[in-house]
Amino acid sequence: MKLHIWVKIILFTLILVFCLGIGTYSYRRLSAVEQTENFDLYTLVPVSTTAILETDHMVGFIQEVNDLSCSREDRFLFISKLFSYLKLHLHTLVEQTPHGLSKQMNKLLISFHAPDNDRNQVLYCTLGNGDYELVERFIKEYCISTFPSKIFDYKGQEIRIYPMPDNNFLACYFTTQFIAISYQKKLIEEVIDARLSGESLINDKTFERVHAGRRTNIPATIYVRMHSVDLGKTTDGIPSQSQLGGWTEFDMKMNGDVIYFSGVSHENDSTTISFTNALRCQEPVEGFPGDILPASTFFFNKWAVSDLHAMFRFTSSHEYATATYSNYIRERDEEMLSFFMEYAGDNLVTSLFHPADTLEQLCAVMSFPVQDVTQAERRLRNLIQTTPAEDTSLPAKPREYYHSLGWTYTFYPLPRNTLFTQLTGITESALHTYAAFYKGRLLIAPDTESLSSYIHFLDRGEILDDTPAYEEGISSLSATYNFMQMVDFGDIFIQPENYVRLVPNFFFRNQDFFRHFILATQFTCSNGVIYPNIVLIYKGS
Repeated sequence: MKLHIWVKIILFTLILVFCLGIGTYSYRRLSAVEQTENFDLYTLVPVSTTAILETDHMVGFIQEVNDLSCSREDRFLFISKLFSYLKLHLHTLVEQTPHGLSKQMNKLLISFHAPDNDRNQVLYCTLGNGDYELVERFIKEYCISTFPSKIFDYKGQEIRIYPMPDNNFLACYFTTQFIAISYQKKLIEEVIDARLSGESLINDKTFERVHAGRRTNIPATIYVRMHSVDLGKTTDGIPSQSQLGGWTEFDMKMNGDVIYFSGVSHENDSTTISFTNALRCQEPVEGFPGDILPASTFFFNKWAVSDLHAMFRFTSSHEYATATYSNYIRERDEEMLSFFMEYAGDNLVTSLFHPADTLEQLCAVMSFPVQDVTQAERRLRNLIQTTPAEDTSLPAKPREYYHSLGWTYTFYPLPRNTLFTQLTGITESALHTYAAFYKGRLLIAPDTESLSSYIHFLDRGEILDDTPAYEEGISSLSATYNFMQMVDFGDIFIQPENYVRLVPNFFFRNQDFFRHFILATQFTCSNGVIYPNIVLIYKGS
């Protein structure tokens, strides 16, 4: 064969081998990138997690947080030291990348763990090409300390401990695909356990069902594992509004003075006593109660209670409600429940408000619509008169009367019972309450002052309707629902301890931030699925 033909063959072969090499390298590289993009951070999350924050747009999400009116006035919710640290230094991190953070690094999870404090979290992030070196350089730059970093081996995996300038320690678990960081080394060990064993949160069928429908075009999603109670057991006094049961997903959106959380809960375990299971038994109610609430109301809720038995099965599970139970009180509860079942309507409204002449005193009133007022009042008087005397040192409370705009209202002292405490969470009344009938509703309160103040406001048209905060709070809520609540945190936080359980403890633990907000909460039920919606309205300085 001629020499020039051999040269052509050799050159063609070399070119072919080179092209095959480039193709193989490119394929492997693309496969590696695809593998990184498809890496599921939830395979790292321990099953002990109580809540999760997830975003696919970390930079944009933090910018939206910074654009909130409360942020512009230097008010932040410091529930995660990791997130606060990231928020503080994100701008510097972004500046170190010529084209901004990679798609992988914009994917962020933060898992929250018990006990609840600002250090019991893990921050997770996927890593793209070159991100490993960027994060490592960033951590070393901001972990300046006289103490060197240390490396620990845990089940064949490497945990790096970086001392921080504030005398804390940062535990890091690095691979080329992801990074997991925590102030708690034990939590990083749980992350490694979850990854190696394959028993992570994503294998939890309840969570997997909730997470499956997540949308990606929203700033952030929050998952919360709610408390529930096994049938036949009592609680430890956790606020009733927080005992929802199972996992609940919330899509988070922000707009200036308002933060929205739109949620869904698929939990439907009939073996547990939970708030959601109680709501599922109720027929929805319509309309907002602003026309039957005093203008000075700073807390109210409205429940659908078409099935009172289901509701009382839930409320009676709370230890605080039955701590003083006796056979006498149990009998009175049964009598009052029977009365409610016969005469009460399909909804219950509870309100806290101030009397007209002072902000220092507090009034509380619970009210039901009554189907037949004349017959109901006759039945209530008979029930009171036939109730046997209780062997107690408490003095008998007399019947009182209140005159307003030409009408006389009778305030009936009720026999001691727990129903007011169960349905409101208020224990200050010592189980001894007063009742009155007013404009087609039965009012129940711990004292006559609350009843007279309530009637005073409504008779004079001084109601919550048309007040700016109330109207803004209900503007994004549905007119048909199973439960709703509005709270002015600035007022509820200064009330006596007996009223603490009216809202979840989370808000009280972070009251320096939330005292500047009004909360509007609503739960609707459709085909057995609960849809919670939460609106936080910033009041400003």
